[in-house]
Parts: sequence; C-alpha cells; structure tokens
Amino acid sequence: MEQSSPKETGAEQRQSHRAALMLRRAKLVCQSGEYLCLIRDVSEKGIGLGFLHDVPPEPRALLQLANGMTYPVERVWAQSRQAGYRFGCTITLEEFLREEGPHPIRPLRLNIEGPVRIQDGRAAMEATLVDLSCEGAKIICEDDLRSKGLISFELPGLAPQLASIRWNERNHFGLQFQHPLSSEELAECAHMLQPFGDAKKSRFAKLLAKARAA
Repeated sequence: MEQSSPKETGAEQRQSHRAALMLRRAKLVCQSGEYLCLIRDVSEKGIGLGFLHDVPPEPRALLQLANGMTYPVERVWAQSRQAGYRFGCTITLEEFLREEGPHPIRPLRLNIEGPVRIQDGRAAMEATLVDLSCEGAKIICEDDLRSKGLISFELPGLAPQLASIRWNERNHFGLQFQHPLSSEELAECAHMLQPFGDAKKSRFAKLLAKARAA
C-alpha cells in the first residue's frame, strides 16, 4: 500500500487546521466597537481573519477568543472582507488552537450598547442592550418585565426575535433567542450599531492594558 509522503502529511495537517479554524468565531475589539470575525489561518507570527462586512479600518486592535483570551494585533494587509494581522505578543500555536484558558468557552458575546424594544404580551417597554450573541442577549430594563413565557426582542437592524428570560438580577436580564441568529445577522447588527470611527477609548484602553499585562 502506497504511503503518503511527509510533505503531503504536513499539507494535510495544515489544511485540517484551516478547516477547523474556518468554523471558529472570534471578535475584533476596536476603539469604535466589537466586531465578529472568523479565524481563517494562524501562525505564531500572525493571523488571517474574515469579516462579514468591511474590514474595520483601525490598524491596531485586540483579538478576543470565546474563552476570553485576548491578543493585541496590528493589521498588515486588507482586501475585500479579509485581513491579515501580526501578533503584538508571543503566542504558542498549540495552545491557541486548543483555545484553552482561564474561562470556559461560551457563546461569543459582543459588548454593544443600543436601544431595545421589548413586548411581553402586556405592554411594550424600552430597554438597553448590554451584549449580544447568536444565542441571546443581555439587557437592562427598568420596567416590570415578566420572567415567564416568550417575549419579543426588537433591535435596530435586526428582525424581531422571540426570546425567553433565562435569568435576572435586579434590572439586568439574560435572554435566550428561540431561534439563534446567523453569523451574518450578528455581524451586520454589530456593524450598524457601531459605525467605524465612533471611538470608545475607555473600554478599548482597559482591554489593551489587560492584554499587555497577560
């Protein structure tokens, strides 16, 4: 039986890594906001990212994985909806691919502020978005929001979603969508609510200092 050459085996391994990474979501944290991206390729020197909208124009940003691990990155090239970034710190490729860290992996959340309209069957009420994922959202609502049954969640740029309340602490509520959003819906919503160039330096500066200290 003919065996594969070492060169072919290495190529197959690289292709396997790329295939796995293509399915991995991450977020790019910029001064103007947080944007969903898809990891396309990675080495110990840099990383290739794909976006579902235009590439964020800021040359320096932070890449954050679903486990909370954060890496400073600097853009080297960009074309269409893809971009290559150089790591601003030393990484271990094996650890990056395993995506292990101090926090458990959970659905990727984008910290986004925006106006939300809630309909709980009794009345419509206003709320504020805290974060958004494909699976659900966290909101702040000062009204008496019932905790049983389905509610309607309406956010600019997104079709109304049916959701259930999974938890609440005072005026903070965690919602789970009945039907998860697609990556495209999450990305476009983030892009619309966070226009490029609308700097939010305080949050970005805190995350940057944390990444540099890690």
